[in-house]
Amino acid sequence: ALNPGDSAETWVLLGQKDDREQALALVASLAEPDACEAAWRTTHDSWRRDLDGVTVKTPSPSLDLMVNGWLTYQTLACRMNGRSALYQSGGAYGFRDQLQDSLALLALQPWTTRRQILLHAAHQFVEGDVLHWWHPPLSRGIRTRFADDLLWLPFATVEYIRATGDREILREHAPFLKGPALATGQDEIFIRPEPADEEGDLYDHCCRALDRSLTVGDHGLPLFGTGDWNDGMNRVGREGRGESVWMGFFLVSIIDGFMPFCRDREDGERITRYGDYRDRLIQALNDTGWDGGWYRRGYYDDGTPLGSWENKECAIDALAQAWSVLSGVATPARAHQAMDAVEEHLVDDEEGLIRLLAPPFVVTDHDPGYIKGYVAGVRENGGQYTHAALWVVRAMAVLGRRERATALLELINPVLHAATPEQVARYQVEPYVMAADV
Repeated sequence: ALNPGDSAETWVLLGQKDDREQALALVASLAEPDACEAAWRTTHDSWRRDLDGVTVKTPSPSLDLMVNGWLTYQTLACRMNGRSALYQSGGAYGFRDQLQDSLALLALQPWTTRRQILLHAAHQFVEGDVLHWWHPPLSRGIRTRFADDLLWLPFATVEYIRATGDREILREHAPFLKGPALATGQDEIFIRPEPADEEGDLYDHCCRALDRSLTVGDHGLPLFGTGDWNDGMNRVGREGRGESVWMGFFLVSIIDGFMPFCRDREDGERITRYGDYRDRLIQALNDTGWDGGWYRRGYYDDGTPLGSWENKECAIDALAQAWSVLSGVATPARAHQAMDAVEEHLVDDEEGLIRLLAPPFVVTDHDPGYIKGYVAGVRENGGQYTHAALWVVRAMAVLGRRERATALLELINPVLHAATPEQVARYQVEPYVMAADV
């Protein structure tokens, strides 16, 4: 209780030790205010070292504010250490998720990215597929038919080596897992996998992921599985025939980045096989993947296009357009045409959104998956999925539309969603946190 004009200082101590005795000793060591002050200063300085390693100065003060501290803090504290978010507070490692998150730290903590790559390699089955997510310490998690999960291992490896030049990571060894295979008609299974009597270097792990992923459907495109980054589209290819255009672009990017490592190993068989697959895939993407004004998202099991002007719902998807540019597969003319379509159909300057797809699923005859269970405009179903929105921004920059890329980055910056009291009342969440979706 404070009287008017009085002040008081309170220390709240949070700590952890292996047993009660050690914990009590830690508390006793911080009994004096000076000790608390020293501990606080150590913690503060440690965070500053982590966050100040890279700073930027741009014409946008709001962008500088986010990049110079807040985004790195969020990545480290929320995504890497806590593995938690508002509606995903499970604490599990996502095979795709934490590999993606670790790439944001390449310029600051490349050792964190390296450690993450090797951790994930150790959560791959001998067949090449991976645990979609798992809980430490027992690695209980789910084995699925998601098509893209396993590919993030070679993708992250390529990005790490590009940034660091550390090709020695390819010689690092990691064990494989074994576990029950999915039965026919079974989409996923929750298991506690066992160590297999087998291990391989990272190059082997990446190759097994790629080897398993070089699938081909009726339209010459890779199979969709029960999700291809967009987990909500879990029934587009559930029967094993649906195809993904986005996966095609992603695979081309990975093969292009990984081929130099195959040449280093003089892995002639894979050089030929990967190269032939890549060439055929590029042709298919620009043939059956092209919709006339933009790239399709894929095909359902029955061969019906998804992400096409023929569709009354999900006529266009941002993911395919952005990656047609980022992969280098689209011709210059088509790349500009695809991003023009994104501007026309998915960018909403008035509302400050870059939508994932449009129009949202409501009454479509086909069942794309649980994405249709979200209200129109919520999460993957036509809201802004910020990860994809940032790929749109990057694609604009790659095309040379740098002023527009800058404007779009401002458009989705949370600081500018809360610049006035009216905006604060509408946005309602922390303006220093990059929201997963809006």
